Amino acid sequence: MEWNFNNKSKYKKILDKTKEEKRADIHSFHRYFGKLIPAIPRAFIKQFTNEGDVVGDLFSGSGTVAVESKLLNRNFIGCEINPLSTFISNVKTRSYNIEILTSFNKEIELKLYDEEYIKTLKKGKVPFCVNLEHWFRKEVINDLLIIRATTNDVVLSSKLKKSDKQLYIEFYDAVISSIIRNVSNADPRHVFPGISKRIRALEAEGKINKDAKKSFINAIKKRTKYFNDYQNLNETSIKIINGDSVNDKFTKYKNTVDLFVTNPPYISSVRYIETMKLEMYWLEYLKNQTEYSNLAKIMVGNDKVAKKDIDDHLLTPYKEINEKIEELRQIDSKNAYIVAKYFNDMEKVIKNMAIMLKTKGKVVVKISESKVKKIKIDTGKFLTIIAKNNGFKLVDVFLDEINENSRSLTTARNTYSDIILNDNIIIWEKDTNE
Repeated sequence: MEWNFNNKSKYKKILDKTKEEKRADIHSFHRYFGKLIPAIPRAFIKQFTNEGDVVGDLFSGSGTVAVESKLLNRNFIGCEINPLSTFISNVKTRSYNIEILTSFNKEIELKLYDEEYIKTLKKGKVPFCVNLEHWFRKEVINDLLIIRATTNDVVLSSKLKKSDKQLYIEFYDAVISSIIRNVSNADPRHVFPGISKRIRALEAEGKINKDAKKSFINAIKKRTKYFNDYQNLNETSIKIINGDSVNDKFTKYKNTVDLFVTNPPYISSVRYIETMKLEMYWLEYLKNQTEYSNLAKIMVGNDKVAKKDIDDHLLTPYKEINEKIEELRQIDSKNAYIVAKYFNDMEKVIKNMAIMLKTKGKVVVKISESKVKKIKIDTGKFLTIIAKNNGFKLVDVFLDEINENSRSLTTARNTYSDIILNDNIIIWEKDTNE
């Protein structure tokens, strides 16, 4: 298969121009590692769809494609295996009543500093978290319990309908999640939670002050304003499934999607679950270490592998991909298995997209090449080989320089996959009725 980057791509020019536009504030609702820059879905949603069309993403992450779909008056169907990510996406894509949020915010702020009120407050149990007091100071733990109990009390005591109350409680839970890293002992500059030398030095100098209440109040006020981005939009359907894009069935959505824009996980690159474990423990999406391990194992591209699986000498149906796998197996059998499983899993995802996509519908993929044990893996090329075998044709492929805001993730990936400076932007088109 010919694989040449198009240095004169008209789509690259469209994307570069879109990057100059101001991004919507709602994208900043929650820190999330490895997410798409909004310009990518925005450029291609505008290029390949019309208002009222359906956009999809089977690696929905924190909802960047979903948000851009809503902002551009498109419907959206997505899937994400991480329950916290799904939760964040759902909250970010709702149209909250800003007056109601503002009223709640004022009441919550007053009550958080009302000592008599706090004495009567029924705080919930401390959630499970591995090494809890390593990650959080005792006063922070107490304040987080008070914050969650207070927000629940304020919303539940209101005159809203029961169903609406739950939506507003979820807004406040999502904001709590958004401040967890900053009020923990972990260095907020790092991808993975860890207490760095920088943090220890600042602590020794008395320069670390963790005020969970103040952080939360500032956060709810700021995030309430973000929902101004959704004022005066058409009514659209945003559906984000917490599920498995590899093994779940999507036949009920057959021939319904006009465009997929997606950023699949990289091969053995970043343990995405590790980056958000503190938030997942606090919101009780993980209730023990076993749940953590089980979720990590089923994420695409993960490096959690049993020895019996490695011994199976897994391959793919594709000669060119298998040659790389066998080359890698001579050096490291575990990583050979990881690469083989990655492409087998991704073929299932591509088949699901083919089922859901309308004929002549497009798929835009952002992915990069990887180096595994110094062996170059042409991920974009290999995925395109798989796509061509499943009813797609290649429309275009070009290089896109990785955004400066993603450099921390790039650095974290270096341990596994070497330095990555450019992504492949690949466009496929479904050209069969199957």
